Amino acid sequence: MVKARAFSSVLLAVAIIASSSVVAHAGGGQGSSVNATLLDCYVIENGTNSPYVLTLVDQFGTRGHVRVGQARLLCTPTTAATVERGPVLNGDFDPNLADLVKCYGASSPLDTGADAVVTINDPFGAETVKLNRLVVLCTPATKEVVP
Repeated sequence: MVKARAFSSVLLAVAIIASSSVVAHAGGGQGSSVNATLLDCYVIENGTNSPYVLTLVDQFGTRGHVRVGQARLLCTPTTAATVERGPVLNGDFDPNLADLVKCYGASSPLDTGADAVVTINDPFGAETVKLNRLVVLCTPATKEVVP
């Protein structure tokens, strides 16, 4: 649970950076372009364990003694996303107001893995890892706190 919180904070930072390249409002269903930069997340095989313990502050409060765990996912911004199937997109969503990231489980029946070895640099260090399959798709999001 602690690892998930730490990862979520790191992923949020990536999403906010990636969301700066979003496009204007969209609306239609099949064949429509998605109106925000999505993040495709791939499994990292044999990621290193981090030695860091952090205090994280976000809009939901302060979390102390958060142990940063093993590197698990590498997320990359999409350059294009088009609806193949599904209902009309949310035309009220303004990606410029996004301050969160929401992630969905993702899979492709033909996905056998990224088949890529990459060196990743982040605030906790550098490591060379093999990427596996796509498992998460993240999108910028907004929220309304319900009393």
